[in-house]
Amino acid sequence: MIGDVTGSYLDSLEEREFDAPFMALLRALGFSDIHLLHGPFEFGKDFIAKGNHEEVHTQFAFQTKAGNLGLSEWNGCRGQIDLLRTNSLAHPAFDRGLPRRVVFVTTGRLVGGAALAAQDYSEHLRVLGEASFSTWDRETLVDMISASPEVGLAGGAAAALLTLLGKADQGLTQESELEEFSRRWFTPPNIPLFKGALEAAVIANRLRREGRLDLASYVGLCLVRAAWASAHGSEPPSSVGLLVANTGRSLFRHYGSNLFNRCSDNALDPLKVIKAHELPSAYVTYPARCLRLVEIVGLLGILDLEERGQGNQKLANFLVQFFRTNPGASHPISDRWAVSLIPPVLFLVETGHRAEIPAILENVIRWVGNHYDSGNLGLAGSYSTPEEEIEYLLGSPFEHTAIHRRSESYVATVVLDLAAMLRIQAVYELARNDFLAVGAMPPVVEVGDTPSQYALHADGLSFEPNMQYEHAWAPRDGWKVAPHHDRAPSACYLEQVGRAWDHLAVSAVLRDRHFLPACQSFIRPKIPVHSSPTAHK
Repeated sequence: MIGDVTGSYLDSLEEREFDAPFMALLRALGFSDIHLLHGPFEFGKDFIAKGNHEEVHTQFAFQTKAGNLGLSEWNGCRGQIDLLRTNSLAHPAFDRGLPRRVVFVTTGRLVGGAALAAQDYSEHLRVLGEASFSTWDRETLVDMISASPEVGLAGGAAAALLTLLGKADQGLTQESELEEFSRRWFTPPNIPLFKGALEAAVIANRLRREGRLDLASYVGLCLVRAAWASAHGSEPPSSVGLLVANTGRSLFRHYGSNLFNRCSDNALDPLKVIKAHELPSAYVTYPARCLRLVEIVGLLGILDLEERGQGNQKLANFLVQFFRTNPGASHPISDRWAVSLIPPVLFLVETGHRAEIPAILENVIRWVGNHYDSGNLGLAGSYSTPEEEIEYLLGSPFEHTAIHRRSESYVATVVLDLAAMLRIQAVYELARNDFLAVGAMPPVVEVGDTPSQYALHADGLSFEPNMQYEHAWAPRDGWKVAPHHDRAPSACYLEQVGRAWDHLAVSAVLRDRHFLPACQSFIRPKIPVHSSPTAHK
């Protein structure tokens, strides 16, 4: 059955969807010095890597294609394959002095005359004594991914994967289930990390096929979390941890970008966004969909900032317009959605849209105030189920509701911390006064710079249900207005190794905490913004 799952996965891959999983596959097979070169200057080489061929250390060069290839498609690839074997321009890590082996990889099959043409080409090179050549087709990849002991998805733990894929096929997968499943990638008795990367690729692909690009993106974040939970503290960062974390980043970028690219002008019309789901449930799902989208777009933008040193203004401009036109983007329906506000706010600040932030936060303050005002039940917690979210969101007006009022509001914590870090005095004081007035207490989860920070339940976590923020704006060290601000380190391990974005990814997976050093990494010193409490209607 795992072979069928793997085959279905390969059959459904889109162009470049296999890049990140292929790198994980190569590493699991024992290759090293692996580099993705796809682009205008690849000279026929999508990937290069070093490995052993017939017990000889060899420089490998790979060209990858998706789907079946007939004779005409094979002939079209011949030029690239010739570059693979004759051209040494690739990357500083490409060793011209090693024996070279060329591998043509397709996720499909060579059909028609293509298989014979490839066989004849290989024999031709053998006679010439040139670089050796081989083909990895669908069946080869299925065997590698599902059956090879060093890589395979098969084994005693396969049932959990099949169960999750079955739920994905029925459209029943939830974020919390993906988080729980992904713990097997780093929690004893954990499976090998590279096997986890391949599982992540298969799961994300299945979710994409079911129209859940948002959850496919989330799987990439889960893989980032697993990589650092396994490699935390290693100096220098372990090659395995880096490669798997980069695989998670690539999965997130691929599916998150696809989601953003599907956003049309309709996304800026709240009525059309609401009606994209069936009524009346759309009025509940609307704010959740809005917040999920701004979180993903914000994370995409910050990833560009960290990797490329510049912000994508197309993403930033979309966020500005989306927040202005969609009130749902400022209406977190429970504390699970509090962390959704952090990436877009940080990204807008870093791309020159700082003036938009007060209105966004003020709308959130008003939303929280309305739900915690006298007689109302508040909003559900960070670990709530969708059913609990709905009960708290809609239950306040109904006498028969059997739930008790929640005083904690992690949304309040996020608003206060963002206002403090961004030094927006007017918003901070408005938030503090309003939250005190309605009895919304800001809780904080604190954890040291240890592996516990990557887990929902672990030793070393502390919980303060009502963090004591300064009532009036009286910051220390420029922005610190609460005890946990003073206790937070200036940099945790991930910031020290230049992976602050990955810390934001961990927050997005766990949903109950954020890491102040990671947020601070994306806030450059600027002139404070002092705005009056006005918000978009």
